[in-house]
Amino acid sequence: MRKIWFHLLLAVGSLLGLVLLVQSIATYYQVSRILVTAELRRQALQQTAMIERDSQRLGIREPDELGPVLKDIREEEPLKIAWIRVIDIAGNTLIQDGSPVGLPIKPERLPRPTDGTSSTSQIRNTEHGKVQVTLLQLRLARRRPPDSGVREPGRRSPVRPVPWFIEIAQYRDSAATAFGRLRSDLFVSSLAALGLVGSMLVLWLRFPHYVRGKQLERQTELARQVQKDLLPPADVALESLDFAAECDPAQQVGGDFYDAFSDDEGRTALVLGDVSGKGLPAAVVVGLLLGAVRASGWMCGSAEHESASRRLNQLLRTRTSIERFASLFWGYYDRTAQALHYVNAGHLPPMLVRRNGGELKIERLTEGGPVLGLLKDADYRQGHAAVRPGDLFLLYSDGVVEAESASGEQFDEARLLGVLRGHWDRPAAAIRDEIVRQVREFLDKNQAQDDLTLVVVRIASPHVNDHAQIPERAGLMEVL
Repeated sequence: MRKIWFHLLLAVGSLLGLVLLVQSIATYYQVSRILVTAELRRQALQQTAMIERDSQRLGIREPDELGPVLKDIREEEPLKIAWIRVIDIAGNTLIQDGSPVGLPIKPERLPRPTDGTSSTSQIRNTEHGKVQVTLLQLRLARRRPPDSGVREPGRRSPVRPVPWFIEIAQYRDSAATAFGRLRSDLFVSSLAALGLVGSMLVLWLRFPHYVRGKQLERQTELARQVQKDLLPPADVALESLDFAAECDPAQQVGGDFYDAFSDDEGRTALVLGDVSGKGLPAAVVVGLLLGAVRASGWMCGSAEHESASRRLNQLLRTRTSIERFASLFWGYYDRTAQALHYVNAGHLPPMLVRRNGGELKIERLTEGGPVLGLLKDADYRQGHAAVRPGDLFLLYSDGVVEAESASGEQFDEARLLGVLRGHWDRPAAAIRDEIVRQVREFLDKNQAQDDLTLVVVRIASPHVNDHAQIPERAGLMEVL
């Protein structure tokens, strides 16, 4: 229904725009042609009347005596009048002032009968611009005929007008300036009407694309919500772990993801991955990986974990295009053995940070194999790290350390470690919030180019069996 109303409004707008455009063009033509022509004709009538009055005042009866009068009229308005000439009924020039262009207008073109105000005009081009040549009847009194000696008492001899004609050439620009403001307003109005019609046409042409765009926008927003629902809450409660996470896509949906869940044996999975690319294609692969991670029985031991990693690699390699690969860190915390078992498939090495006396030491979890989805015969090994209460486990995507400021500088790992050093004793959620705040502050108004995903886990409480055997570690240790 709303689509029908939209089309109806577009039709009404287009019709109104066309009416306004036609009206504006017609009015502009009227001002430019008809009103200017009428104004010049009115001025020609005034100038002809002035010549007739001056000739009567000076007692001029013949056209060849009008030279000074014509010259005075032209010199009063040199920028308006190009020439003036007087012709007889046969079209012969009797006297002129100025430099006429072309032959005189034939008197027979005047409407009949003439009443002194009848006129005809032409438009001619001169070297100084267009002129309007107007032909009018010129009425000069004839000299009285000689007295025949026979005259009725009290009656004068009649004085009849002679059929002479005057041709006045006026520059059209001289009258157009009087309508300059009106013409400019009409020109703007015509442009506005043309713009309205153009806008309606653009809307007509782009409306299907707009509808498809809105549909895609709604679908993308739905995909964002679905992807958000697939991830656990940012502060999900996990036994013996203080957990906090953040996943902020650079676009509406992204290729970063995390997961955290427990099995029936009390083991807790900690997962963070990064699919190549951004947007909907990456989000589809994210859904595939999240489902596969949840469905695999990979927390039963190292053999199962390594086998599940190979299956994931084969799944991505055969079911997605070559550019759709993924890095993945997936491990599980065994609170009975107080150990973290993991496979790092080409992801940035997470940090296991603990306090040792007055210093913080960091162990990077590197054991595993290549990224998923590239190599056919990729092999993976499970790594192990002993943990104890108070240890901090930090997983992050490259959108954290590779966030760029407006100057092109990266946030880098040094700033990340600085946050850990300054906020070590705070809860996991507080550390997460501080890292995210500093990254966004570092970006300032610069748009993030990659998804930002972060998981912070604090080992909250020990297992009663403090003497359980701890597997050999597989990682790099350094002092923070």
